[in-house]
Amino acid sequence: MQENSYLILGVSENATIKEVETAYKNLKEKYKKEYFQEGETGNLAAKMLSKIRVAYADCVNDIQKRNVIGEGSIYEAVDKLVKEGMLKEAQEILDDAEPRDGEWHFAQAHIFYKRNWFLESRMQVEMALTLDPDNAKYLNTLEILKRQQYKIDDEQKSQRQARAGYAPPRETGGAMGNGLCSYCATCLLCNAICYFCI
Repeated sequence: MQENSYLILGVSENATIKEVETAYKNLKEKYKKEYFQEGETGNLAAKMLSKIRVAYADCVNDIQKRNVIGEGSIYEAVDKLVKEGMLKEAQEILDDAEPRDGEWHFAQAHIFYKRNWFLESRMQVEMALTLDPDNAKYLNTLEILKRQQYKIDDEQKSQRQARAGYAPPRETGGAMGNGLCSYCATCLLCNAICYFCI
């Protein structure tokens, strides 16, 4: 937020969106009249129009965040937004949250996971564990992410091999395993035995 957006609009910090909108419209009308005047009055009006536009957006955003959080914790609000697919809004709330404890990093991991940023998600869970090493929820989640990463790595390896034209070696009959059919392998073996016998 710039300076104090509520102060710029002349409303209290507990104002509703309706009160913020009314204050914004009144100030906008006032400065639009002065905007076309020459000299310092016109310049000041132009600056104030820009300032109140930013203040209005900041206040509305702040009120919406407060409404989402409501009576619950910040992390409950973030979790709710993530489940609704509102990742940008969840990230904004989380960015403003303090302190950045284990629960904060776990919530960040959840957002990253929903964005399909699996490596970053795992790193955030590991950070949460460094801050709270005995937390069973973090430990279980880390194990799930590790198993998922192994699966993804195997799939990607198979895809790379398929693109490169690599095919796994085929099983060949007989103990020789060098691509000869069993009849040819037997003939070669017999020739070798006969050679030593002569």
